[in-house]
Amino acid sequence: MVIRKPNKVSVAILGAACLAWTLTGCSGTNGNAGPSSPSAPSSSQASVEPSASPEASASAGPKQIAEGRPVTLSVDLHGWMPTLNKEATPENPNVFQSTQVIADEFMKLHPNVTIEWARTKPVGGLQNEVAEWLTTQVAAGTAPAITFTWGNAYQERGWYESLSADLDTPNEYMPGNEKWRELFPDYLMTHRELVDAHQNLVAIPFALYSGPPTGYYINKDLFAKYGLQPPKTWAEQFEVAKTFKENGIIPFAPWGFFKKIELSHWNIQFSVGPAYAGAIMDKTDYNKDGQIELAENIRAVKQGLYSPLEHEYAKEVYTELKKFYKDFLSPGWQDTDYTKLWNEGKVAMKEEGVWALPAENGNMERQFEFGLIPPPLVTEFAAKDIEPLKIEFTEKGPFQPGPDLSLNVLKPVVENNPDLREAAIAFLKFLTLPENVSMAVVEQGAALGAVRGSEIPPLLNDWMNNQFPIVPKANWPGAFTDEQSVLMHKEFELWVLDKSSDETFFKKINDIQQKSADAAITNMKIDTAGW
Repeated sequence: MVIRKPNKVSVAILGAACLAWTLTGCSGTNGNAGPSSPSAPSSSQASVEPSASPEASASAGPKQIAEGRPVTLSVDLHGWMPTLNKEATPENPNVFQSTQVIADEFMKLHPNVTIEWARTKPVGGLQNEVAEWLTTQVAAGTAPAITFTWGNAYQERGWYESLSADLDTPNEYMPGNEKWRELFPDYLMTHRELVDAHQNLVAIPFALYSGPPTGYYINKDLFAKYGLQPPKTWAEQFEVAKTFKENGIIPFAPWGFFKKIELSHWNIQFSVGPAYAGAIMDKTDYNKDGQIELAENIRAVKQGLYSPLEHEYAKEVYTELKKFYKDFLSPGWQDTDYTKLWNEGKVAMKEEGVWALPAENGNMERQFEFGLIPPPLVTEFAAKDIEPLKIEFTEKGPFQPGPDLSLNVLKPVVENNPDLREAAIAFLKFLTLPENVSMAVVEQGAALGAVRGSEIPPLLNDWMNNQFPIVPKANWPGAFTDEQSVLMHKEFELWVLDKSSDETFFKKINDIQQKSADAAITNMKIDTAGW
């Protein structure tokens, strides 16, 4: 038997911090790169100096949980769940065991705690699918105590336990640590995806995107054949697509889970939204902290700053998104499985998460050399009431990358069960030890650790040596409630299909945003004094 060596990956980097509309489908699934048998984690950290010196008040080692009473802790790590198979097989080629090793070590330290994995979750599904699953679990009393929900994506439901006070306590598993929060870079403790509308931290970061969460995987052979350069801008990708279409090549394959026309596509999160939202940050960053939090976006909606009835730039946002569906995607894209076509070299670019890099690097079916580029950003505006962004670049590495895996503690599960809450916080502390984070990200292969001193996966070495653009931490808002989001997607679909006029669409979008902003203010008890 001949073992084919995987093609070498060529990575073009122009990454960005995670700038989400409402992040759908992100937090990578497990690849098969990395160590096949990770070593067991320790309960202390020797290779990373604690940021606080040992004091009498600092951590003196792990304490007994729940005074020894039995506790069953249900945990959802989304795409970072350990695989059931411990060895690769043709049917199940992906193996990921780091988080199981970490859990086993934790249970050795705390034999009264049993960790169970929440394996019924639709990992890989969109946010509305996960929301439906989680709603059912909460109602049935079977929801996991620890779960992944894209940071604060469901905060209007009142599901999140505030973790701010816990972060000010020592991490007992790291000798000398005085405050758990000191293990993390400062910017993460106020990251807009991890805090609620009242600035309570509601999600603990575990892994970060290694720049942009998603990218375009490109067929380098096709680009070379037709003398084309990978697109760096939104406008360039349409020009490239035109050439490929003229030569019978499928220019672009959307992510496999995107099967319908909707506004939550990745292009508004990483290509279109950041450009326009960033260009008006002088008006929307009310507290001048350099990022647009949820409450600020709601306030800006109420003031009409995102209204297509009041601003040409707002109309242009939706027009560019419509153009993506009308002019960029190929006919029949919703019903096409692009996997075989990609492997056969018939697709020029495909959209996928950066988390899929290890799997693509080991793809034995692919018949060409591939590269990876970030989602092309809008750099030119036709609207006259806005100035385009001036992008600066880092010297090396991504600028403050955003959360990939962040974990919530669900209030409905733990609020009347202090033993379970204690176990959940203890496991999160143990999970976020630098050596434990390192083991997981090295095995996963395409993410960065969220704690100081964690290792960089070898597959990312070239990636991390490149310059990255510093993109403003702003996103173009959709609707702020599930009900209004469904309506917004439907109106957009009708408009793209030419079943609704521009005038009708823009009016309905404005009405939906305003109604959802009012609902969010009420549901989240946002103080609007001074607005």
